Amino acid sequence: MRWWRRDRGPTDLSNGVLLCETCHHRIHDNGWEIRIDAPGNGSGSGSRGRARVWFIPPRYVDPQQAPRLGGRARFDIAA
Repeated sequence: MRWWRRDRGPTDLSNGVLLCETCHHRIHDNGWEIRIDAPGNGSGSGSRGRARVWFIPPRYVDPQQAPRLGGRARFDIAA
């Protein structure tokens, strides 16, 4: 995901994730990153062609910055 202010990213649905207001501010204020692996871009789309959203913590939370699967896709893995 490219942030519109920091990265001059586009302000459209293909470059966005639905977050509540609290999570939105936590992402911005606490140094988290978001990666979207969208269907068709060769980066590992989720089940049934859905995009997967990964939350990448800052180093002070996880020194390896291991991506954490977000959204309902994290529940689809068990199915």
